[in-house]
Amino acid sequence: MTGRAEQREQTRRTLLTESRRLFATRGYGAVGLAEIVRSAGVTKGALYHHF
Repeated sequence: MTGRAEQREQTRRTLLTESRRLFATRGYGAVGLAEIVRSAGVTKGALYHHF
């Protein structure tokens, strides 16, 4: 995998990990996009790009 591909996969993995953690602790309906991206350390654009 190239450096960029590895970075993309790491970003995607981080978004999934953080969103699952937040959903598990607070519930799906209580978690917003801003909280997910803040916790993952990425922008909303990155989240939209991957999902």
